[in-house]
Amino acid sequence: MAEGSLLVAGLGGGLDAVNASLLFYAAKGESKKVILGSSRTADLSRIDRHSLLGESVTLINGDSHINSRGRYPEPRLAALLNEPILYFAREYDQKRDLSRMRTGIETARKQLGIAEMIFVDGGGDSLVLRTGDAIAVSEEQDPFAGGDADVLAGLAGLSQTYLGVVAVGLDVDERRFQENIALLAQRGGYFGRVNLKTGDKEDYTLDHILSFEKGYLERYFELAENVLVLSERDQNDPTKMKSHTAVVTYHAMKGNFGVQRTYVDWEPEVEGRRGVIVKSEHCWMYFVDAGMIHPLKLELNK
Repeated sequence: MAEGSLLVAGLGGGLDAVNASLLFYAAKGESKKVILGSSRTADLSRIDRHSLLGESVTLINGDSHINSRGRYPEPRLAALLNEPILYFAREYDQKRDLSRMRTGIETARKQLGIAEMIFVDGGGDSLVLRTGDAIAVSEEQDPFAGGDADVLAGLAGLSQTYLGVVAVGLDVDERRFQENIALLAQRGGYFGRVNLKTGDKEDYTLDHILSFEKGYLERYFELAENVLVLSERDQNDPTKMKSHTAVVTYHAMKGNFGVQRTYVDWEPEVEGRRGVIVKSEHCWMYFVDAGMIHPLKLELNK
C-alpha cells in the first residue's frame, strides 16, 4: 500500500473487526487507502496459509485457517472483502507477548505505509480506567485485564493512533465513561464523537482522516449479515458467529431500537425476555488518543 494508508482494526474483542468495518467502508467511500485489521490472542503458529510480515503480524487471506478455540472471523472477512486482513497476535509461542505485538504493529506501519491507525472497541470496556468503571455483569472488572487492555498497553505512546468506541454502555458504566472522556478531553486526548447512522458530529476534529460522508452503511450491513448471528435460523449457520456488541451495533445502525436478541450464551433478560435494549445512543462512536490510555491507567491506579 502507498504511503499515507489508514488502518482500521478491531481492538481486542472477538468480533470488533466487524465493528471496525464501519470505518473501513466509510474510508472506502471517501476513496481512502484503507486496510481492515484485527488484534487477537492466537499466535501465528496456529494459522495456516497466511502472508507473514513479522513474528507477530501477518496478513490473513480468505483461505487462511486459524487453529484456535474461540471466534475468529478474520478469514471469513477476508473472503467477503476479497482483501487481506492485517492480524496482530497478542501471543508468541503460546505465551502473552505484548512487546512482540507492538513490534508487529510498528513493522506493519512501515511495510504497508500506514499513517494513521484507528482501533475500534464495541461496548466501551476499553475506557475502564479504574475499578468500578465496568458494569456489574462485565466480563472484566480489572482495568488492566483482557484483550482490550493488552492492546492498549501495546499502543502506549504511539502517535497518530486512535481508539474509536461504539455502543457505549454494554460493558462500561455510562456515567464513569463520560467522566473518563472528560478527563481525556482535559489532557487533549478526546477528538469528539460521530453518530454513524445520522452523520451528526459533536466536537469532532478528525475530518482530515475520516469525514463520514453518507452512503457506506449498506455495505456494512451486507458484511454484518454474512458474519453475525442475527436470528434463530442463523444459529445453525456455521459461517456465522455470535457477538453481543457487534449485534447491538448492527441493530443500532439499522434503527432497530428497543429489545433485540443477541443470542450469546450469557445474554441477559430485559422486560421478561432475553435480549438487550438497543438505544439511539449506541450509534455514536467516540474518538480518543489510544496511546494515552494505558499511561493514564497507571497514573490513576497507583
